[in-house]
Amino acid sequence: MLFMAYIFQVLSFLLLVPAVLVVSYYMFLAIVALLNRGKGITILKGNNTKFVIVVPAHNEESTLQKTLSSCALLDYPSDQYQIYVVADNCTDKTAQIAKNAGVTCLERENLVERGKGYALAYAFKNVLEQDFDAVIVLDADCEIDNHALKVFDAYLQSGEEVLQANDVASNPDDSPMSYAVAVGNMIENNLYYSAKTQIGLPVILRGTGMVFTTNILRKHPWDACSIVEDMEYSLSLIRAGVKTKFIEEASVRSDFPATKEQLDIQRTRWAAGNLGYGKTDAISFIKEGFQSGPKTLIDVGWSMLVLSRPLVMLELLICLVLVCVSYWLSPDLFSICMVVTAMIVLVLQVVYFSLGIIMLGISVRRIILLLKTPYVILRLIVISLKGLMGVGIDKWARTPRS
Repeated sequence: MLFMAYIFQVLSFLLLVPAVLVVSYYMFLAIVALLNRGKGITILKGNNTKFVIVVPAHNEESTLQKTLSSCALLDYPSDQYQIYVVADNCTDKTAQIAKNAGVTCLERENLVERGKGYALAYAFKNVLEQDFDAVIVLDADCEIDNHALKVFDAYLQSGEEVLQANDVASNPDDSPMSYAVAVGNMIENNLYYSAKTQIGLPVILRGTGMVFTTNILRKHPWDACSIVEDMEYSLSLIRAGVKTKFIEEASVRSDFPATKEQLDIQRTRWAAGNLGYGKTDAISFIKEGFQSGPKTLIDVGWSMLVLSRPLVMLELLICLVLVCVSYWLSPDLFSICMVVTAMIVLVLQVVYFSLGIIMLGISVRRIILLLKTPYVILRLIVISLKGLMGVGIDKWARTPRS
């Protein structure tokens, strides 16, 4: 009995330590973000940056027009930005919609090299031959704030080279799935990446709302063609010493997964890709940071280890069970301290997620959706576990549209 109690105490302690470290990290960044909330750059007069907006699109006839209409309403001189749509392996009217809208349409057909990464590489090769200062990447199902280009221009003129706009859910009230993902996205953007930018730490690109100077794309050519091309290119920039700045005051809005099929396809792709990089690169980043590289690499590696919040929640739940069993087997001072610590960690995690719920906004509809989110969280945990074990899609798959 004593030996069994000892085993459970050791296992509990081994799980409790990372749980404490993770929640401390989350809460530290949340405090930094809240203290600096609302502090943005001053938009100066003049529009000095010539932009090209690249929209990769694969069979997006149902959503592309919304994106193009949003771009047409941008509060920026029309002669200072152009729009390029990449109709990538399309079998619908995507290319025709782009042409009818009067934008440049690059039609690409390659059934072997498929996916957003290849489409972007094709587009960048074309736009870098033109006279542009910066490239903006927008998904073909999103809308962009009309003041976004002025914000991007201000940051680029201040010396920034890579920017990431705030990625916002336009449909949080559609279903428990879209609501749960929207809350998680709010936390990731406004309590996590925003804080990292405030204290000078690198952030990961989000796929849409990405901004690159053409100089950066020439120095670091885009060769990211995996199923998580944004993560892949982010890591290559970080290794090269290039930081991405998160921009909270300029947003792109898109529909988040609202059905089981949409959630499964999108999150399986993300989990398989992001956790795959986490398993292969996290420790190497931490090791390099401790040895000869920039100390910020330690944070990058650590961030990759705690990237999946569903897995963090699962680890904490397992820890709580083991701690309680340890106390039941051996109610000594050590077990009591672990129980108290685990309860504090649990409370802090609840506070952390509550901040995301409050920041997204509360309504009767959202309270009802919140009560239905445990099923969604369970599903995300299963998807993340599959991604951690390498079970999932190994090629790019388009998220179905509503």
